[in-house]
Amino acid sequence: MSRQDEQEDERDSRMATVHLHERREARYSVPIAIEVSGISREGQPFHERTFTLDVSQWGCGFKIPVELKKDDIVALRVVPASSETAPLTMSSAMSSTKSLFQVVRVTPEDDGWVVGAWKMDDEKVWSAETLASLEREQSTGTEQAQRDTDS
Repeated sequence: MSRQDEQEDERDSRMATVHLHERREARYSVPIAIEVSGISREGQPFHERTFTLDVSQWGCGFKIPVELKKDDIVALRVVPASSETAPLTMSSAMSSTKSLFQVVRVTPEDDGWVVGAWKMDDEKVWSAETLASLEREQSTGTEQAQRDTDS
């Protein structure tokens, strides 16, 4: 690799992480059904359906059975509620707008990998209003469940 190529790679890497140092947006612990597509560490294409662990306007965390590595690029799309239980097919994986995410963190767990990723494009994957509403619903449900248990 030439010196110029190395400098360009370094510049691209710095540009790709600029937003990571500016994380000011709220995170919401909401399970949103998503499909994640990409290339595994072994070089094999994959399409996995899972749920987010947390989301923000520019990123998300999710658990996946496929091992990824830092800086991998994956495509992510929100699964419409009507197809959350439908089997994943190649056509369903390609049926709606996807957004590109860069993997920034990978942590092994017993039955998979917890991945943290940030959005690389301007696609609106989920809105802040939707996230806040989902979290309110979730916390209200949790509070009600706690009151029911205490009774």
